[in-house]
Amino acid sequence: MVSNSVLLPTAGTTLSAVRIHPVALMSICDAYIRRNEKQDRVIGTLLGAIVDGVVEVKNCYVVPHNESSEQVAVDIAHHRTMYELHQRVSSSEILVGWFATGPALYNSDALIQEFYTKEAPNSIHLLVDTTLTDNKFSVQAFMSRLLTLGDKVLATEFVELPCETIFADVELVGVELLTGGFEVKKPLGDSESLVTSLKRLQDLLEQAHAYVDDVVEGRVKGNPTIGRHLADTLAAVPHFSKPEFERLFNENVQDVMMVTYLSNLLRTQLALAEKLGTSQLPIM
Repeated sequence: MVSNSVLLPTAGTTLSAVRIHPVALMSICDAYIRRNEKQDRVIGTLLGAIVDGVVEVKNCYVVPHNESSEQVAVDIAHHRTMYELHQRVSSSEILVGWFATGPALYNSDALIQEFYTKEAPNSIHLLVDTTLTDNKFSVQAFMSRLLTLGDKVLATEFVELPCETIFADVELVGVELLTGGFEVKKPLGDSESLVTSLKRLQDLLEQAHAYVDDVVEGRVKGNPTIGRHLADTLAAVPHFSKPEFERLFNENVQDVMMVTYLSNLLRTQLALAEKLGTSQLPIM
């Protein structure tokens, strides 16, 4: 008589815990910030070691992918190329699983987990919530096992593992600096940065002009050191006629436009190469 349900564990049932180095977490967060505008999440490969059933995640890299409600496409060639390059640099760091950003598991995670399990047994799945749900940065680790009914595989179950972040002495210094609560400002655009720089320059010129006037009028005693710095600064300023300045300015604008054009062309070629080199893994 066959039982109603039989839980068939995979080869990864010996795992007991996961430990993550901050370098891996920072790399995942950086990849999420740099993702494409229409991309909900990023995924990638985890590198590290497995000792006595404990997975230690030391490094990672992003793997390009595209997914929809019907299918998921993972750039397998990119993953294997990056892994080979990492092996040349640090052969002790082996493939231990994969990561994804987001607050919860996706339907396609089981298929991606199956691929990584074929690449390396005992592969784990690391879920990093970069959306800061409830103002909390959470990290969860999962192992997978198969749910079967008789000889038929019904689904893949993710079982959560204890997960903690570990710090070396050198890493702890950087983490304390990053978590020190300093003010985070929005990065300025090119035009905003230029305007800010010009305003700053104007303020400095006005301060220098006021100081020189005060010294000349006898209201302030002159400082020889400041005077020498002002003289050196004025001597370093090149003198151009108006036509020559306009010519140099126009040449610089043309150079900037050429660099912008070449960078956009390179970005387009990389995007096209990514689409052509992506292998599709259809969701069952």
